[in-house]
Amino acid sequence: VLMASGHAINIPTSPFDSVRALTATIASELGDTVRGGDHWGSLFTLGILLFVVTFVINLTADIVVRGIRKK
Repeated sequence: VLMASGHAINIPTSPFDSVRALTATIASELGDTVRGGDHWGSLFTLGILLFVVTFVINLTADIVVRGIRKK
């Protein structure tokens, strides 16, 4: 993910600009943080956010698939 996305911190203005994925941010910065510090807490919050978004998407997809199968 680090190499494929371009690992750029700037906000992209075009679909072809480099981006920085949440997983790439966590992977690249977690080793340099102090456990329990503000930066560590921010990265931990990013991980929770990523989990919640993934969970909601999977739950929504499951509900849609169940609705389609009932028809």
